Amino acid sequence: MKYLIPILLVLISCSSDDSTDYQQVAPTYKNVNYVTITNETTGGGSQFFYLKSGFSESNADSCYCDDGCSKEIIEVAELQFDDQTMNFRYKLTASDNYTTRSSTDWCTRFK
Repeated sequence: MKYLIPILLVLISCSSDDSTDYQQVAPTYKNVNYVTITNETTGGGSQFFYLKSGFSESNADSCYCDDGCSKEIIEVAELQFDDQTMNFRYKLTASDNYTTRSSTDWCTRFK
């Protein structure tokens, strides 16, 4: 019994609530007209244009992509970007749920 009390004191003193040290910032998504992401690799890379309905590809700014680079255009009903996390989300139709993607490892342009 005399050994139990010191062990309990050590256990109690070692536990603490450090939840304030790891606070996550809530995403701050903002409406945008386009998000372009480009991944340049030795195989030519790939480029994706997420364009809000009615917005033209010619008006979207993109990163350089060589002739071997594939390009895909995705027209969406709603488009939002969070420049803190480099995540963007979109809805293909207004009634869809948001699909979220990361652009952290891509050259990214948005507006």
